[in-house]
Amino acid sequence: MLVGARLNWLLAHGKKGWAADTQFIQLDIEPQEIDSNRPIAVPVVGDIASSMQGMLAELKQNTFTTPLVWRDILNIHKQQNAQKMHEKLSTDTQPLNYFNALSAVRDVLRENQDIYLVNEGANTLDNARNIIDMYKPRRRLDCGTWGVMGIGMGYAIGASVTSGSPVVAIEGDSAFGFSGMEIETICRYNLPVTIVIFNNGGIYRGDGVDLSGAGAPSPTDLLHHARYDKLMDAFRGVGYNVTTTDELRHALTTGIQSRKPTIINVVIDPAAGTESGHITKLNPKQVAGN
Repeated sequence: MLVGARLNWLLAHGKKGWAADTQFIQLDIEPQEIDSNRPIAVPVVGDIASSMQGMLAELKQNTFTTPLVWRDILNIHKQQNAQKMHEKLSTDTQPLNYFNALSAVRDVLRENQDIYLVNEGANTLDNARNIIDMYKPRRRLDCGTWGVMGIGMGYAIGASVTSGSPVVAIEGDSAFGFSGMEIETICRYNLPVTIVIFNNGGIYRGDGVDLSGAGAPSPTDLLHHARYDKLMDAFRGVGYNVTTTDELRHALTTGIQSRKPTIINVVIDPAAGTESGHITKLNPKQVAGN
């Protein structure tokens, strides 16, 4: 059942990974999205709220069961995946990686459920989508199916101005570069925006190889020791440079509670991350699997 979701590139267009005899129920407000990539067995055109109310009312009048064996198999896989994720999130490393750093962010946001969350990047986006929970509706903003960078600071400013609530923007270092100078706007209007930059010194990774052999830095590498927090000195905001999960928790908590424009430069392993996120088969051999 697709509720507002679409069989686009995020779901392999309903092809790879889906059985040929899979039947889809698609609830969408746009009629042209129905059957756009494969036939939809049960199309429901309408808004989510009223359509789901009607569907739930109909389901209550019918009795149906699912095979116990199938549910047991799903539960086993769920527990295995949860255990794998728990191990990644709880492993302490130096330097930090995406998982333990995002675990620290998740801990703080669990105690600050009124914030608006902006998320932008490649690995930073992919991993945050898996790890960071939301507790209230319509408070998470990312690129969605556009798959673009450059929207982060604009989203953060818009969310702050329209809501008046604190905003936390979780940014990859490359993604921040697309619209980073909008921090001047954030500071000029003294907006309660805390920007958490995952700094692994590169686009995807910071340990790229210069394939030209000319001895120049890889075109995907950024400065490994960049101090994005120092940008706030120029605009009278607040900056933190953190290298541990405890420092990250403290800086993020302080940034949210102070309601001051804040940048947190989170130093993570340059080798953390893959070029193509979850689609690791597309990565170069020296990157895939690391």
